[in-house]
Amino acid sequence: MKVLVVGTGSIGRRHTANLQALGADVSTYSYGGIRLKGVKSVMDLDLALQSDFDAVVVANNTNEHMDVSMKAALKGKHLFIEKPLATNLKGSEFLYEIAQRMGLVVEVGFMLRTHPNLIWIKQALTDGLLGDLMYMYAAVGQWLPDWRPNSDYRTSYSAYRARGGGVIYDLIHELDLVYWLAGEVSEVSAMSRYVKSLAIETEAIAQIGLRFKTGVLAQVHLDYVRPGYGRKLEIVGSNGVLSWDYLTNKVFFTRGADPEEIVHSVEEGYERNIMFKTHMGLFLDRINKKSLDAISPLNDSIEVLKIALACHKSAEKHCWVLPSEISNSFEPKMMAN
Repeated sequence: MKVLVVGTGSIGRRHTANLQALGADVSTYSYGGIRLKGVKSVMDLDLALQSDFDAVVVANNTNEHMDVSMKAALKGKHLFIEKPLATNLKGSEFLYEIAQRMGLVVEVGFMLRTHPNLIWIKQALTDGLLGDLMYMYAAVGQWLPDWRPNSDYRTSYSAYRARGGGVIYDLIHELDLVYWLAGEVSEVSAMSRYVKSLAIETEAIAQIGLRFKTGVLAQVHLDYVRPGYGRKLEIVGSNGVLSWDYLTNKVFFTRGADPEEIVHSVEEGYERNIMFKTHMGLFLDRINKKSLDAISPLNDSIEVLKIALACHKSAEKHCWVLPSEISNSFEPKMMAN
């Protein structure tokens, strides 16, 4: 299978390596003219999209995702689009219509959905382990300068609003996670904070409140300032509490005053890239067998983008916002500290 990876930043290089390991015939397009060792390069993106590639992996800046995705879809290419889908809703519904009409396989890079602990949790909720769901808490944070030690974070996309930076876009996995587990979000309330010491123009902390159509409530915390990486999830129901710690790859269950017990764990040696490779492998499998279920379908990513945009609007306007009422023209504004 011939696959074109658009973008050769860290995520583009990761996808390229994984595709090669999965047996794909991979070429890359680099905006900066970077050539990866052992990988074919294309010099003209528009010409490449007209050629015989079966699929395109969109791994450029977030604000450029939609343009490349639309061009590729119109040429009948299957799509793997990095998260988030875009920085606004423009073109998203049209892309969905094209994909449906042309029978295209589209996955968006929410690779956490492939984590064995989280797959177990989703099934446990479906099976009613927690009874009636009450609320969720999801949090992720890490000191931004530690993300990419060999580069200056102040020149990365994370630092710039126009390129899709800021924790609400950059750490959107947690918004996707609670949506995946609890369903449609009806209302959003969010606060964000800029941190002058980071010298970036995007929000570095966000505290987000969500109300789901089912009545379940959630709090989502995202930040660029935590000393040391942390990621966790807690779900409370009428029968007890499920807790997940990404760093230990374990799920804990507590019922009333009973001692906490480990109800699911991942084998030792499980590392982050397994999620990326698993997701990419399923994408390739779906191209060959359309009946396979999607992990992260396009319609889900559109809904999660609406939630993220509602977070931005709520933080700007200091009010509750309905994701269903976010317009195609809305884009987040710069805010003062």
